[in-house]
This record gives sequence, C-alpha cells and structure tokens, in this order.
Amino acid sequence: MYMSNYNKLLNNLEKLKLIKFRDNLDTYIDLMNDKQKDVVETLYELTNQEIEFKDDRAITSLVRMAGFPFQKTFEDFDFLFQPSINKEKMLELKNLRFIENTENILLIGSPGVR
Repeated sequence: MYMSNYNKLLNNLEKLKLIKFRDNLDTYIDLMNDKQKDVVETLYELTNQEIEFKDDRAITSLVRMAGFPFQKTFEDFDFLFQPSINKEKMLELKNLRFIENTENILLIGSPGVR
C-alpha cells in the first residue's frame, strides 16, 4: 500500500505527540507555497507553537495536581473590593522583574482575605 510522504509526516507528528505542529501544518504549507513564509521561519513558528502548547498543558496539570479549589489570575482580582492595594504595583508583579532584580515580595494579610 502506497503512503505519501505527507501522510507519513502526519503519522510521525502524531507518534511524536506534536499536536499543534500537526494541527497547523497545512496552514504553514500554504503560507510557504504562497511565498509568505520560508522553511526556517515555518519550522521555527511551528515548533514554538508546540512548545507554548506543552508549557501551557504542563502548568495546567501542575495546578490541577496542587489541588487548588479554583484558579485566580491578576485579571480576576477585584481591586475595587480592596482599594488599599496599589493596583499598578500589583500588576507590575506579573512581569516578574523582581526575580531578575533578586528582590523579595511579601504579601501580608489575614487568612481567607481575598
């Protein structure tokens, strides 16, 4: 039975569990055929999407394993409920610059304060 290289590639991507790579392959093949992307750019973007997907899945899995009752993000925080908190300073923590600057962060409050 004859199997095209394209089908073999799809099978290999599936065996390697490169889900996003496989899902986006056709789009990038079209972009390369239309001369909108070159091979290196295509491979970089496809592998980058795969890495992001796997990183997101790993984080989701770790959060689930931690047993948190729910997940909160900075976007979920109700700054109107707690007006004494400096919103700009709190949102600045998202960029994690304090880690690079080797600074400590200490959040103080009673248990259960939201």
